Amino acid sequence: MLKRPGEYEPPLGKIWTRAESRMWTITMFSGTCVLYAARASLPICAAAVAKEFAWNKTDSGTVLSCFFWGYALTQVFAGRIADKYGAEKILPYSSLAWTMITFFTPHLFDFAYWTNYPLVVLLAIRVLTGVCQAFHIPSLASIVSKHLAAADKGRVFGIVLAGSHWGTVLAGAIGSILIEWIGWRSLFQFVGILSLIWCWAFRWVLDKNKGMTGGGGRSSPQPDEEVLLDKKHDTIESHLSANTPCPSVPWGTLFRHPAFWAAAVAQYTGGNSYSILFNWLPSYFHETFPTAKGVVYNVVPSLAIVVTSLVAPVMASRFLAEGKTVTYTRKLMEGASLIGIAFCLMLVPMTSSFWLSLLIFTMAMAARGLHHGGVSVNPHDFAPNHAGSVFGVFNACGAITGFVGVYIAGHILEATNNNWSYVFVVTAAQCVVGAMVYTLLGTGQKII
Repeated sequence: MLKRPGEYEPPLGKIWTRAESRMWTITMFSGTCVLYAARASLPICAAAVAKEFAWNKTDSGTVLSCFFWGYALTQVFAGRIADKYGAEKILPYSSLAWTMITFFTPHLFDFAYWTNYPLVVLLAIRVLTGVCQAFHIPSLASIVSKHLAAADKGRVFGIVLAGSHWGTVLAGAIGSILIEWIGWRSLFQFVGILSLIWCWAFRWVLDKNKGMTGGGGRSSPQPDEEVLLDKKHDTIESHLSANTPCPSVPWGTLFRHPAFWAAAVAQYTGGNSYSILFNWLPSYFHETFPTAKGVVYNVVPSLAIVVTSLVAPVMASRFLAEGKTVTYTRKLMEGASLIGIAFCLMLVPMTSSFWLSLLIFTMAMAARGLHHGGVSVNPHDFAPNHAGSVFGVFNACGAITGFVGVYIAGHILEATNNNWSYVFVVTAAQCVVGAMVYTLLGTGQKII
C-alpha cells in the first residue's frame, strides 16, 4: 500500500512495546504536569506577591516575562543537545535544578530584597528557572521521536503536552486554597515537593529501562512483546535497519521552506494568546471581580483546556484514519484553535458579568487545546528524525511571546490605567493573522 509523502519515517531508537509506551507516556505526562504546576505558581499568586513587594503592573510584567528570556533562548539549542547526547541523560539534572529553584523561590525572593539590587536578583532567579525548564519539552520530543512510529508520535506527544494543562489546574486548585489559608510561599513548597517526587520516579523508570532507550544501538524486541508498529508500512526489520548516529540537522533546507515559517507564525500567535491568559488572567479576575473566588477562576478555564488538549490528538488521529491528509488535519485543528480564541477574546470587552467573563475565557482556553492536534505536533511531521532539535527552535517562537507579549501587556495596562480591552483585542487580531498564514502555507509533510 502506498504511503503519502512524509507520513512515515522509522524511529531512531528501540521500538517501544505497548507496555513500555504506556509507562513512558504516563511518566512524561506527569512530568509535564509538575513542570507547568511550577511554571504557573508565580502567575497564580502574582497579586499577593505584588502586594507584598509593592510591584506595579510594569514590575509584575517584567518579573513574569523574564522567565521566558532564559526559556526561549535556551530552547534554541536544548533540543539539539537532547538529540545528540540523549534526552534521558539531560532530563534528570535539568529537572532537579528547576525543582530546587521552585521550592526555594520564596527564600530567593526574600534574599533579593535583602540585597541592594532586588530587581537584578529577581530577574536572575526567573531567567535561571527558564533556562532549566527549557530542556524539558524538547527532551520529551526527542524521546518520543526515537521510539515510536509516525502514526503514534503525534498522538502520544499530544497527550504528553496535555499534562501542561493538568499542571495548571493542579496549581490553580491547590494553590488558591494554600494562598488563602497559609500564604503564597506555601504554593512553591508544595509544587517543589511534588516535582521532587517526580524526579525520583523518573530516575526509577530510567533504571528499570536501562539499556532500552539510550541513544546507542537498538535492541530487538523479545518474541512475546507486542511492538507499536505502523501496520501499513512497518516491519521490525525496517526499524532496526535505521541504526545510524544522530544526523546533523539541515537547517538551511528547513529555514528556506515557507511551511516552517507558517508554523512558526501560528506557534507565535497561539503562544502569545496562551501566555497572556496564563500569566495575566488571575490578575484580571482579581482586579475586575474582587469578590470572586480564586479557586473558581484559577481552575475552571484550565479544566476546559485539559479536556480539549486530550481530545485533540484523538480527533486528529481519527481524521487521519478516515483518510484525511496530515496537512488537512493540522490546518483544520490549528485554524479552529486560533479563530476560536480570537472570537472569544473579541467578546470580552462587551461583558461586565463575572460568570459570563468566566464562560468566555473558558471557551477561549478550550479552543487553545485544539492546538495539540495542530501545530503543536508539527515538528514530528516535517522533521521526524530531528524532532528534539527542531522542536526546540520551533517552540522558542512560541516562548518568545512569554517575554514580549506578557511584558507589552503589562506596559499597556500601566499606560491605559488597567484597560484590559486593549490587551485582548490586540491578542485576538494576532490570532487571526496566525490562522490565515498557516492555512495558506502550512504543511504536514516531511521537509527534512
